[in-house]
Amino acid sequence: MSTLLFVGPVFFYLIKSSLAHSTKAGIAVAVGIIIGDIIYAVLVIKGLGSFFESEENQKWLAIAGGILLIAMGIKYLIKPTSEQKISEKLFKGSLLFYMINGFLINFVNPFVIGVWILFLGINESKFSDESSVITSFIITLFVIFITDLLKVFFAAKLKPIIKPAKLKRVLQVFGIVMILFGLRLFFELF
Repeated sequence: MSTLLFVGPVFFYLIKSSLAHSTKAGIAVAVGIIIGDIIYAVLVIKGLGSFFESEENQKWLAIAGGILLIAMGIKYLIKPTSEQKISEKLFKGSLLFYMINGFLINFVNPFVIGVWILFLGINESKFSDESSVITSFIITLFVIFITDLLKVFFAAKLKPIIKPAKLKRVLQVFGIVMILFGLRLFFELF
């Protein structure tokens, strides 16, 4: 849900993957993001939102998310270009890597579950029956996925005008942004 409503680490990873590698990589990230959102949506609807509302559990999610984001950010700062050529085709194993990263960046962000819990509360106040709430969640998940795919295809349109030297700088900026988001998760703990 974070990529639909907010510019967060998942947004930057989605764009970075599309620019640096391929539309397929971006789509794989979008699939990982939506899988994480579907899991959270189901957990929230089934009443497991209280597990994620626990401060202790949020703390561990924030720590895991912060470590993941900072590690990825450092990687982009130190080695901003992939060993693969930008035009090189990605193998299924690589696409799985992008999907898993999209999932993890989205799933370990405690802010995302908070948004889903809030979304449930809004829907329960608007609708009196569970089927309407579930329909609202399904429509929202669909819109999130379509929006992420549009971001991927928009990034693909930018790719021809971003030369390799500029792409290296863009990836370093993404690295800094990822580190900042990771640090933000740590600072929210205190």
